[in-house]
Amino acid sequence: MVRPEVGVELGGKVRRLRMDLNAMCCFQEVTGKNLFDSEVASSISRGMTPADLRALLWACLVHEDKKLTIEQVGGWIGSDNMLEVAQGLSGAFANSMPPPEDTDPKG
Repeated sequence: MVRPEVGVELGGKVRRLRMDLNAMCCFQEVTGKNLFDSEVASSISRGMTPADLRALLWACLVHEDKKLTIEQVGGWIGSDNMLEVAQGLSGAFANSMPPPEDTDPKG
C-alpha cells in the first residue's frame, strides 16, 4: 500500500516528501542513524539537529530528482519555513507507519 506523500513548498515549488524504505536507507547512509531505532525515530517529534533535519528532508525528496544534493536542500530551509518543513517531515514519517490495528470486535 502506497502511503500519501506530504507536499511542502521548497525552492519555489511544491515538493512531495516521501518517507519510504529508500528514504530511510538514504538517511542512514548519510547520518549513520537508523530510523527503526525508537530513540532516533522519536527525535523527529522532539526536535532534530540541523544536520539531521537537512539529511532527512533530502532523503524524502531524492525520489523526485536523483541529482538533488543535500546542500541544495539545505539552501531551501530557513527560519521562515523551518517549522513547515519539520511538520511536513513529521507527517511523512507518520504516513510511513503501519495503521493501528482495529481492536473493535465489531470490525
